[in-house]
Amino acid sequence: MMPSCTNLATGIPSSKVTYSRLSSTDDGYNDLQFKKSPPRIPYKAIALATVLFLIGAFLIIVGSLLLSGYISKGGADRAVPV
Repeated sequence: MMPSCTNLATGIPSSKVTYSRLSSTDDGYNDLQFKKSPPRIPYKAIALATVLFLIGAFLIIVGSLLLSGYISKGGADRAVPV
């Protein structure tokens, strides 16, 4: 009995992978190898970009309010790091 192997890239057991025999006149290319998979939506990257945008917008608003004088915490020198 042969031990079962899995394809590490996809996690599919090798017993469930289907193969087709190439014809002898084939030059080694198969149409399926050029089939494009549908693009995946990068949810983590979108969430990270949104969070960073909100933090940056908040800091810009707080900094502008500190510099304009609407929020006074000891003068404009304290707003320089923001």
